[in-house]
Amino acid sequence: MEKVKLPEPISGGLLLSYKCNAECRHCMYASSPKWKGWISEDDLKIILSQLAGKIKPSPYGPERVSLNYGLHFTGGEPFLNYELLLKVVGIAHKLNIPSTFVETNCYWCSDDKVTREKLQMLKEKGLKGILISVNPFFLEYVPFERTERGIKIAHEIFAGNMMVYQSEYYFRFKKLGIIGKISVEDYITTQREDLGANVELFLMGRAAYKLKQFYPKHPPDYFFEEPCQPPFLRNWHNHFDNYGNYMPGYCGGISLGGWRILNKLLEEGIDLNRHPILRFLINQDFEGLFRFAKDYDYQESREGYISKCDLCVDIRKHLVAKQEFEELRPKEYYFHLE
Repeated sequence: MEKVKLPEPISGGLLLSYKCNAECRHCMYASSPKWKGWISEDDLKIILSQLAGKIKPSPYGPERVSLNYGLHFTGGEPFLNYELLLKVVGIAHKLNIPSTFVETNCYWCSDDKVTREKLQMLKEKGLKGILISVNPFFLEYVPFERTERGIKIAHEIFAGNMMVYQSEYYFRFKKLGIIGKISVEDYITTQREDLGANVELFLMGRAAYKLKQFYPKHPPDYFFEEPCQPPFLRNWHNHFDNYGNYMPGYCGGISLGGWRILNKLLEEGIDLNRHPILRFLINQDFEGLFRFAKDYDYQESREGYISKCDLCVDIRKHLVAKQEFEELRPKEYYFHLE
């Protein structure tokens, strides 16, 4: 294929910023306190007005939320800029975008009063629900009692529209009687099982560099027959960042194009002759990308790779340093991985 059409997005996430209170080892977007910059109010109106009418509601209705339906507001950590979060919720509500929810790690849930006031105000502005992130990586930065407080009060305010990702970790932490923060290593010792056992964990983004010691490694050709997951050309749960990049699925550092002209991008599609990284990933998958990177002096890792996404991000990190590729954006992503 020389040109490819993008399907109209029916759900997704809007990254208000990559800035976060934490620098989690598993973060697929390489978020951290070191990032700067937030989406502007003008850009909020541009992207939300284009998503209005496209975003589909939860199967249970526009007032309900589901993980892969509607539109969620994320980061980074969106509660670091609460006033901006209120604005985005208000704009989305006026545009009748259904099934909106915010994603948070609850670092800000320092007491009951503050937590209740902030969540109640968001609901009054039109937010339909909330997703609270719970896993051992956040536990290094967020005291578990704040997570518990956030879950308790969010349930009071949003009822069935309060989601926990992942609830399995929440119940494990409760059973272990965890208080405060603990390191990933201490959690593994306490739990006495492999990291991520029986729980979904994506070995991509920063995880490719920070979690290598926990997983077996393989040479590049081990992954050549694996199809790219998640697919690039899907219409659900893609992401739009504060730099104007339309990102496929959870693939940080890859841009399908600029969402400031989303309608035009959807109409015209992507010229793959101008975007070699996308051309290889779409037409030849990772074997093609690997061969392409070899022409740019890419040296495969001697220790191997823990996942196909590990191989992909390492190749892209090398290519970014060699040449300007329009589809490898934001470039800052590659500087925050390690």
